[in-house]
Amino acid sequence: MKKGLAIAGFVVALVGLVIGLFVSSYFGLVVSIVGLVLSAVAMKSAKKAGVKSGLAIAGLVISIVSVVAVIVVTILAIIAALALIA
Repeated sequence: MKKGLAIAGFVVALVGLVIGLFVSSYFGLVVSIVGLVLSAVAMKSAKKAGVKSGLAIAGLVISIVSVVAVIVVTILAIIAALALIA
């Protein structure tokens, strides 16, 4: 297994988290999902090769946290917008 895929998944997940929380929630969601897929593929590849998959696990965790955070922030923004209208 090449560590490049695990590193890419970790970095993309981290970038997705930052973008999702501070720039654009929709673009951050897409980037986080890409990080999730990369990390999952890297983890599967690491398991098949019998090597450690620390970065792949970290990428998975960050991606999942990012997706959940972006969804929560989006729901809160919608609730706040509806409260302002009413």
